[in-house]
Amino acid sequence: MAIRDLAARLRSIVKEDVRRVRAGSGGVDAVDISGVHYEPDVLGAALEARDVARILHGEVRGPSCVMVDRTWDATDWHGRRRVDSYALDEALPLAMFDARLSAETGWASRVVFFDIETTGLSGGAGTLAFLVGCGWFEDGGFKVRQFFLSGPAGEHAMLDALAGIFDDASLLVTFNGRTFDVPFMEMRWAFHRRACATSDLPHFDMLPPARKLWSRREPDDERASCTLSALERSVLRFHRLGDVPGFEIPARYFHFLRSGDPGVIEGVLEHNRHDLISLAALTSRALQLAVDGPEACESAGEQLGLARVYELSGDEGRAIRAYELAASSTDREVATRALSRLAVFFRREGRFGESAAAWERVLERTGHAHRPLTSLERRAVEALAIHHEHRARDLDEARRYAEALRAEASGQLVVEVNRRLGRIERKMRAADSRKGSPAAAPLLD
Repeated sequence: MAIRDLAARLRSIVKEDVRRVRAGSGGVDAVDISGVHYEPDVLGAALEARDVARILHGEVRGPSCVMVDRTWDATDWHGRRRVDSYALDEALPLAMFDARLSAETGWASRVVFFDIETTGLSGGAGTLAFLVGCGWFEDGGFKVRQFFLSGPAGEHAMLDALAGIFDDASLLVTFNGRTFDVPFMEMRWAFHRRACATSDLPHFDMLPPARKLWSRREPDDERASCTLSALERSVLRFHRLGDVPGFEIPARYFHFLRSGDPGVIEGVLEHNRHDLISLAALTSRALQLAVDGPEACESAGEQLGLARVYELSGDEGRAIRAYELAASSTDREVATRALSRLAVFFRREGRFGESAAAWERVLERTGHAHRPLTSLERRAVEALAIHHEHRARDLDEARRYAEALRAEASGQLVVEVNRRLGRIERKMRAADSRKGSPAAAPLLD
């Protein structure tokens, strides 16, 4: 549901509520909450918050703010593993995935996983985080604490409760939270003229590591998606049944505000809870993979992603091992990408012969004969033309690769390839001339 002006919409909802609860709260001054003017009678909605808390099995934590706790026991399963196996410890290489956290110590003492549900994605003073979820490991299990706004008046109490949780946290973990969740909540604290509770808290956003490890380039392949729900299925092997789609969540909240029926919101809380435990599980999986190495990966694609993580962190030995394992895969697309990364890696290290061998394996794996070259194959052909001209000094091979490149070149590339071929031809004529010169001929008695 497209909402252009949340404040105007809430005012219309409030007018309906005022008519419903007109009986008796006289003498109280009007208050202004979150930019929306509320008439005195609406303060009677605190009673409704108690009803919401009863139905959601929670408790009221302030005007229109309901707190709901749920816990997964240590022996419960989420996907293919038990909940307690996802707990994080200090030995896991967090800094390998985010160099900004390299100086952090004691980060694992109280890791808080954080996710919000909002009335829209546009931001601004009229957009609310009507549901905020925090999760952490406790006594082997995973505890989720959610704060639900049965009305905007509860935002003060929610922000106070969140500040208490973040004060005790050692690390905040989100999924795309660096660009959405955390800035959004910073805006809400600023709106209420309060200090931001997350400003000094180390923050680990799991989305960039997930993209490195598990993204695929084929747009029609579900594995190409790095949404949390897609990673649940492909990595954790967890499938939600009857889940509320994300696009439907704001509409459900507005329906709740109009109808006062908490039943329409229960599925939203369940969606948020599963987001949090899946975030914890994916974080654990990523960090544990970095420790166990490419042999522990379940697919060549995962090995390829892990190799990139090792390479970026400077762990060259394990990067090469992971690339080599991925390159031996029967998945041709993954294998050729791994070989191309090996080729670039070797060239950067000055291992030119090994780099050329990797590019040759790319062309062998792709079987490029009798069809146009792909962009990766063109890179391989160009790299081999350069290698044979300048390093191996095999001008015949250099010309062969350059001619293969010219056959499919266009635009500026044609000019560059022709320049290369002209240079190779001149070198070949010069070499022939030296061979036939008197100085090069054997002396006769």
